[in-house]
Amino acid sequence: MNLGVLNRMNSNQKEDKIYQDKMYVDWSSFSFFNQSNIENRSVLTSLPLSPDALKQIVTLVVQPIATNIGITHPSPLSAKLNTDREVAWCMEVIGYGLSLPLNIATTEHDPIRDCVHVYCEWLSALLPQPRSAVPLPLLKLPNHYSRKIICQLFQIFIPRPGEAPDLINRQAVLCHRVLRTIQSVVTNSSIIDQDTWDSLLLLLMTINDVLLAPPTVPNDIGDQLCDRVLSVLFEIWLHACAKSFPSPRMWKTLTELAQSWRHRTSLITQWNRINLALTSRLLTELYGPQFLKPADDEQILVPVELSGKVLTQAWYRLLHCIGNPVQLARPSIISQTHKFLQYTIISSQLSDPSQHPCLFSLPNIFVEAMKGIAGLVDAFLGLRSSVFPHERTERRTHSGSIGRTSFPVDNAGSTSILHRARCNSLLHLFGSWLFEATLIDCETQFNLKTSTAETSSSSLHLTDRSRASSVSVTSESSLQSNRPRSATVVELPPDTANVGATLDGYESGRAEALGALCRIFCSKSTDEDILPQYLARFYVVLNNGLKIKDEKFISEAMASILLHSADLFRVNLDGVFTLIPSVIDSLEVILLSKDLKIKPSVNRVELRRASIHVLVSILAAPLHFHSLPIKELAGGIGERNTLPTIFSNVRPRLTQLLLSALQVESDPLNTHILLGGLASLIHDLAAFEQSEHNAVSLAPHNYPSTPMQTDSASNVMSSTSDTHSCHSTSSNSYPSVSEITLDSHLENDASYSERISYSGPLLTFPLGSFHGLVNATFHLVSCKLLAVWKADLNTSLAALELLGFLAEVLAKLRVSDQNVGESRRIVRVLCEYISVQCSRPPPAHSKDLHSTIVAAYTCCASWLFAHPFLATDSECLHLILQVIELGISGSKSQTGKNGESIQAKHEKLLKPVSLRVRDAAEFLLTSLIEQVGNFPSLTGPGSPSCILNEEDLFNKSNLMKSNSNKPHLSAAQHFRYFAASEGTIILGVLEQPSNKILDSDPMVTILIRNQFGRQVWASQIRHLPRHKCGVYSYTVNPGRPLPMNDVGSLLSFDPQYFPDSVDRVRPCLADKTLPSLETPLMIDDRIAAELDKLGRLVDSASTLTVSEIQEDIEIKSECQSPLLCNEFQTARLFLSHLGFLSVDGLQENSLRGNSLVGLDSTSSHFFEDLDSLDRLGSRSHDTVYVFYVRSGQKDSYEILSNMSLASSLNPHFLEFLQALGWPQDSLTTAQAKPMSKESMDLNSKANAYQMTSQCLYWADGVSEILFVVPALSCTSPSFISSPFHEPSSLNDSPQNQLGKEQKNINFSKRLTKDSAYISEVRMLVVWCESYEDHTTIPIGDLLETISSCRDNGGQQKADVVSDCFVIFIHAQQSGLYRIHLQGPNSKVNLATPLVDGIVVSRRALGSLVRQTAVNMGKRRRLDHDSYQLPHIRRKLKVSEIASKYRSDMDVPSFYSNLFCNPEVGS
Repeated sequence: MNLGVLNRMNSNQKEDKIYQDKMYVDWSSFSFFNQSNIENRSVLTSLPLSPDALKQIVTLVVQPIATNIGITHPSPLSAKLNTDREVAWCMEVIGYGLSLPLNIATTEHDPIRDCVHVYCEWLSALLPQPRSAVPLPLLKLPNHYSRKIICQLFQIFIPRPGEAPDLINRQAVLCHRVLRTIQSVVTNSSIIDQDTWDSLLLLLMTINDVLLAPPTVPNDIGDQLCDRVLSVLFEIWLHACAKSFPSPRMWKTLTELAQSWRHRTSLITQWNRINLALTSRLLTELYGPQFLKPADDEQILVPVELSGKVLTQAWYRLLHCIGNPVQLARPSIISQTHKFLQYTIISSQLSDPSQHPCLFSLPNIFVEAMKGIAGLVDAFLGLRSSVFPHERTERRTHSGSIGRTSFPVDNAGSTSILHRARCNSLLHLFGSWLFEATLIDCETQFNLKTSTAETSSSSLHLTDRSRASSVSVTSESSLQSNRPRSATVVELPPDTANVGATLDGYESGRAEALGALCRIFCSKSTDEDILPQYLARFYVVLNNGLKIKDEKFISEAMASILLHSADLFRVNLDGVFTLIPSVIDSLEVILLSKDLKIKPSVNRVELRRASIHVLVSILAAPLHFHSLPIKELAGGIGERNTLPTIFSNVRPRLTQLLLSALQVESDPLNTHILLGGLASLIHDLAAFEQSEHNAVSLAPHNYPSTPMQTDSASNVMSSTSDTHSCHSTSSNSYPSVSEITLDSHLENDASYSERISYSGPLLTFPLGSFHGLVNATFHLVSCKLLAVWKADLNTSLAALELLGFLAEVLAKLRVSDQNVGESRRIVRVLCEYISVQCSRPPPAHSKDLHSTIVAAYTCCASWLFAHPFLATDSECLHLILQVIELGISGSKSQTGKNGESIQAKHEKLLKPVSLRVRDAAEFLLTSLIEQVGNFPSLTGPGSPSCILNEEDLFNKSNLMKSNSNKPHLSAAQHFRYFAASEGTIILGVLEQPSNKILDSDPMVTILIRNQFGRQVWASQIRHLPRHKCGVYSYTVNPGRPLPMNDVGSLLSFDPQYFPDSVDRVRPCLADKTLPSLETPLMIDDRIAAELDKLGRLVDSASTLTVSEIQEDIEIKSECQSPLLCNEFQTARLFLSHLGFLSVDGLQENSLRGNSLVGLDSTSSHFFEDLDSLDRLGSRSHDTVYVFYVRSGQKDSYEILSNMSLASSLNPHFLEFLQALGWPQDSLTTAQAKPMSKESMDLNSKANAYQMTSQCLYWADGVSEILFVVPALSCTSPSFISSPFHEPSSLNDSPQNQLGKEQKNINFSKRLTKDSAYISEVRMLVVWCESYEDHTTIPIGDLLETISSCRDNGGQQKADVVSDCFVIFIHAQQSGLYRIHLQGPNSKVNLATPLVDGIVVSRRALGSLVRQTAVNMGKRRRLDHDSYQLPHIRRKLKVSEIASKYRSDMDVPSFYSNLFCNPEVGS
């Protein structure tokens, strides 16, 4: 006998007493059933008979009784038991028969089977309708006899030693029959008393103990019945809780026995199953049926009667029935049972119970237990996680809404997020187990000290069980916490070598515990506070789990932490930024390598995606906190860092990590998130450098205070002390930010070069400055766009959006002139990208491909508008014109290949890639010719076209001033209207005659309306250029000139028409070609008549005398100047100079490009159509509604009323509004009615409320956007200016005052137009005081209220919500802002630069939100097949007006009309 085992076991039991559950400390457990119990022995065992004789007795007695089984009417040969004595005697025989051994002979099996069938039949006495074979005494006393039957049925479950597998299967069949019968009776019976319930429960516990307590032996009866007996035990236990709650002794018995079965996997499986079912029912009662819909198996498993406090007690007690599940990772504790001790004593090959082979499965059992606890945590958090083997699915990770998120049509189901258990409550319930499980590797490697001192329980505890109520992280590197049963002090592990094989086996369970903890802490709500003790323990275990043990292998613990910690830096956890060094170390290992070794159970793409979400959530922190030091967690063993790490020194590592991850990443969605993070980082850095006005350079030992150091920012780690870090990698001494380059950082981190494994040139740009980051981004994005990303739609769109956004950022900083080479390179890349995409083979051409080409044209236009000098560069201009030609015609005239001739324009066939591509190329061409270099105009960016209309031109003309005394007439009636260029241009011509009073020459004003806008040109008739013209005098009579006194002598001479030498020239034949009048000719009648007429005229003239002529001269003695000509037909002259007037061009059905068609402007609807044409913009346009939602608001009226008093809002919200655009005049749209009864009660005196909207407008050369802030109030909200975003000088500059009044009028007109213009894409920006409110905001009601005010109905509420794109903004306590994006399901993902879950700074918030809204509108338009570009819609409208009002005049009538002024008043 191995006596040493007894000594070790007793010692272990003494040490483990502190872990004993104190719930039933004052109660004793029941004694166990066993085969030697005297009360259960049959009287036949006392007879001196042989076993064969006893078997014969059993057969003879049981067979007549078994004949009545299963029949309606008893057989005459069947036994009739009418008295208690008869029944008692038969039961003695049947009880002995149940203990008979099983033999191979089939005849030996019959009596045992009959005994089982008889007892199963007799148990129906407890049912409402007993079977016919039940004896009468059992019907009278069903509980009494049922208890005896239950005690004797135990014999069938006793293992028969040395039995063959076939006999074990036979015994299992009989056991299953008994278990089914017991389940049926318990479920359907209503007369079971307390003693019978106790007998049933004791029977089941004893059966389980007999079968499961011994060490596992493969394929024995216990192995076969393990799952079945455990499931029956737990299910019947639930029924007992519902009908007759077990006593504390019974609960203690179950707890003691269950802890001896923990080496069985089935115990944990059934424990998880029953716990999840009870938890689902409990959550349904606590939070309603919509919180977490239970599965069908869970509904069947838990009785309907189990509810209320009984349900709570049953749930909590069953949860703790197996003790501390973390002990499953300690074989020495699991093997401390009598069965294991007995096996070790009799075994010659085993010296320690913990070395039994069946304990090798403890790692898997530990994993199952941790999965079960994690499933319970998920259930309390409102996440669905099934632990049933046939329903097990992958748990949804908290990595944010990656990609796109759909709106729920009904917000009723969103209560699961708002009303759930607090994080502190979950940590009280499961925190002790989870924290202990996460540090399971520390117990063997490092010293685990246990103190027997008990701590007082907190008032927050659910039971008297000790919780983690006091934790302190000290300089002595120790973590003091209260374990579930004792106070323990765990020394933190230093950076040491590899973990042993034993601990590696429990790594999966540790990873599950870490993931559950991360989900708990990441689910923290806005108004929730977590105890600092729990936060400190959490940071310690995360710091320990993120340690890098092998740079080529990702541990399951690290993977689990990152997979479930995407929201770690988004939920306002106090002191969370102390984890940044450890997190960055882990992110570098995961994101910088392609060939990491990882467990197959971990999805590599999802791991990288979760890591990227963590990365984008900390990008804004270094610039926000800047010079603040990062508080370090306590380190156990290791040297103290000489220099603490500050936030500004972390930024180069993050920048380098972001660029390197972007170069390595191959997943499109991950690349999309990285591109959005990169755009946000660039803009934040640009805004930071602009606000600082100098380069950031910090001394290593100097930490000056900055203006951004707010109260919340100074509290970076409130629950930990300023101690050293446990990671040596996070304490590297970085050089100054302004001097850091990628190469210098690589030299400082020697391990980095080993981690990075991707191919490609390393970036060598100084990432510490804005210019270095921009140059690195240009090179990386351009190379990847042409080489890899061109095949994916969303990635290409994100890259193009990044490039377009950089154009705006660089233009705002005015650094383009310093970086001309990079700007040229971007334009060259864009042109090459368009060429490559257009030249792809026809099978590759699709809607997605054409969408990328259209987006590239738009990006190219953005660069030209932002940097007009590119249009003056010959190389860039040549490339741009080539791709424009390619888009319009489908090919290039100059391909650049040797030997190919240049193809002339008239020789080419127009075969564009698609109509959308052609339209985009036309827009780029028009922008290049008309607007690049001229945008914004003097009137601001509100309109790329002229804002003057007919009325404005007439008011400024001579006609208005000269005809001021005439009655007012319509200004448009003074214009002539023509359609030119095949009906694509409408010309409005206003003739202004010269006016000597106004000192004006004849002028013609041309109002041109085409597909790209409205332009006005004025032309004046002049004989000389203005700079050569002298001073004009327009006096009425200049008077006679004075005579000249110095007149010389007058010489008389005879006038000669020809010189004298003419007579001396010899005549030639040419002189005779013109005959004289005297020459005889062939004269016909017509010529004769003309000659006669000419003769009479000569005769009459010769009769005038000299005196008559002198009289005429004396009558008109003075010379007078002729009258000025005021009728010049300037319209005719101007149109003729342009080539529009020709007889051929005015012929009917002429298709020439210079054809001119007159329009009938006398129609009453003509000017209405012109006005509707003017309201169609030539740029893409979007409208975004902005709302402010206070914490807990769910009513649309309350939300819309928030803006009525702007002073009560968050001042940062008002600053954010100022950054969105340029304020415009408030508009009162309509009367709005409250949407709910609650809102009516708020103001019962008013039946309607005035909807007032404050508008913020922003535009560039490509797009324009309007931010509308609606408010149900009679006063418009007032906005304050931002300290960073000053009011735009573009609208307030002196040169813009020229047309400011007209611009505002025009803007107001455009706001009142139809809803099709305003709501091309439904977009909303919602500022939430509480982040959790984003699930309950009534988007549909808000849109319905706004639509009703604008009389825009017709679309269902659900359709409106599902088609809406929303940007949620939540202000964190740190001063940063969390972004959440929601949008409809579509092939096109959400746009950048903002991505779901990103955290941005205050200085960049407004610009990023605006650009995201603009890009989202572009993407949605690309995704719609029926969408037409704005200039195409204008083109169609122009053609419609030209054809509708065409005037059918012949050529003479047309010309005669040109010579006449338009009839005023006609």
